Amino acid sequence: MSPEETQVLIVGAGPSGLIAAREASQRRIDVLVLEEHAEIGRPCHCAGLLSLKGMRRLNVPADGSFSQNKIRGAIFFSPSGLSFTIERRDSVACVVNRVTFDKFLASQAVKSGAKIKLGYQVHNVRLGENEVLVESGKNVFKADIVIDAEGAASRIVKTAGLEPLNPASLLPGIQLDLTGVKIDPNYVEVYFGQKIAPGFFAWVIPLGEDSVRVGLGCKEANPHKSIKKFIEKRFGEERYEILTVRSGLIVASGPIKRTFSNRLLVVGDAAGQVKPTTGGGVIFGGICASIAGRVAAEAVKRGRFEERFLSLYEKLWKEKLSKEFKYMIWARRVYNALSDKAIDRIFELIIKKNLQQVISEKGDMDFQSDVLLELRRRRIFKLLIPFLRFMKHSLLD
Repeated sequence: MSPEETQVLIVGAGPSGLIAAREASQRRIDVLVLEEHAEIGRPCHCAGLLSLKGMRRLNVPADGSFSQNKIRGAIFFSPSGLSFTIERRDSVACVVNRVTFDKFLASQAVKSGAKIKLGYQVHNVRLGENEVLVESGKNVFKADIVIDAEGAASRIVKTAGLEPLNPASLLPGIQLDLTGVKIDPNYVEVYFGQKIAPGFFAWVIPLGEDSVRVGLGCKEANPHKSIKKFIEKRFGEERYEILTVRSGLIVASGPIKRTFSNRLLVVGDAAGQVKPTTGGGVIFGGICASIAGRVAAEAVKRGRFEERFLSLYEKLWKEKLSKEFKYMIWARRVYNALSDKAIDRIFELIIKKNLQQVISEKGDMDFQSDVLLELRRRRIFKLLIPFLRFMKHSLLD
């Protein structure tokens, strides 16, 4: 049986893969997306909290059918229970139903001309000098270029000889949708502490006035036991009903060292294009995927599939995001080294100096470097020197 041919083949129909497909097919390039699961959007591992700015950057409307709630602020809690709030007058984020959201992105890609095949698990990719052969069961596909959007467990990255994500940076995460609880629908809640979520944090995202998405990530702890304990503490005797339970891996490392090879571009979680501070990957992954789709289309038009040309993809996404990753990786390393006592001290400083106002005014859910630089300008980090001395080459020195 002859291989099915396409110009751009994308492995994975998550947000990054679908956005790359949309961008490439809009440029009148033949695009095929292979998705191993039988339905777009399932299984879902994402908290689904997306900034409105980020959605605009991805050319996605904030009032689509996938929108479940709008958020205007967040309340942060320290290990001892100290808290502060950052907020805006208007909504800054949207809680989305990820299944419906992903299907919306799929519809955009299909309307642009892309084809999507469901239930096709890729088990082998051969990157040749003149073509790429992709095997899925008994099916073989031939393409000019492949975009790897497999996710954190990418196999193509290793096949291409690229350095994959460090397994130590992949944290187990779990989240549940609950109904029958009391919650302010305008505010996300974020909880820190070794007893709650060691190595990461816990979140409560309101889906409405009586339903929430609650989850956590952790390191060297059982996420199932941790989430059960957290829910009992947070919601006490409330008679809630569990609607869904989801688990997955949280990428907290930052990007892999190289995101391209001959006839290959790597995007999204597979490339580590995820915010190290929060584990959110839809916006950054989508920004990079948009670039990947455009570069892949240009590669087809020019017949240029060698590393020298495809390095343009990495150059372009780094121009947009390298500064953000630099500061977020620093923040992640600092946080991982802090004790609960040190975290409480930071909360005390923020509250005492009313820094929540600075964060509210300067903060951006996705592009976080500006608020860190503003805090540096105000010489705030000098107050934390006792907790940061281990960082001999701190990014803020």
